[in-house]
Amino acid sequence: MLAAVVTSDPDPVRLAGKLLADFASFAVGGDLVAIPTGRSPEILYKRIREDGDMARLWSQLKYLQLDEYLDAPAGVPLFSEELRQKIFDPIEVPPENRLSIDPSRDPGAEALRLDRLCQREGPLKVVVLGLGGNGHIAFNEPAESFGSGYRLVHLARETIRANFSKPYPEEVRALTIGVDQIISAAHIQLLVPQAQKQELLERVLAGPIDPQLPASALFEHPSLHIYRMEAP
Repeated sequence: MLAAVVTSDPDPVRLAGKLLADFASFAVGGDLVAIPTGRSPEILYKRIREDGDMARLWSQLKYLQLDEYLDAPAGVPLFSEELRQKIFDPIEVPPENRLSIDPSRDPGAEALRLDRLCQREGPLKVVVLGLGGNGHIAFNEPAESFGSGYRLVHLARETIRANFSKPYPEEVRALTIGVDQIISAAHIQLLVPQAQKQELLERVLAGPIDPQLPASALFEHPSLHIYRMEAP
């Protein structure tokens, strides 16, 4: 297991600022990156919108979407729409640089298209990730082996309960980037600002690499940077 660079701070705003400063040292205009959705990066995207220099850099990048729901309940926004509202439109990322997942297409055909996009537009320079409550990264859920390439997945019960309101759907399918594609990136930044996920992060840090704890796959990576909540 390689040593990760771990940055700790009790203030989530400062933590986001440290991630952004590192990101700016990794990426330049035209690079292909992948960024998360959900609650973890909300402060991150707010900082980008409010910082002219940071917004300028991020507006010049190409974005490969990590994952997307295929059959979420009515009223649940797509991740592509969340990214559009919170980051892409506010900083004016050109439409051709938004490499989004199309949930209306046949999942197998769409996965193949995304794999080809990743190969054509890559390599990935930076992947920014959150940590799922069961250790998933993107929608790579606990499994017997690490999945490769974009593919159709069925969300774990814990993920459904964390992401949706009652009454919980019985099943939700999604498309996700593969673990192999994530760890192909030059740099990986894992943002874990939630106090309730620090014990899980400790399990990930302790190893071993285990597909039942998908985030553990990151520790094969030579440039892994973790941004975690520190007790005040």
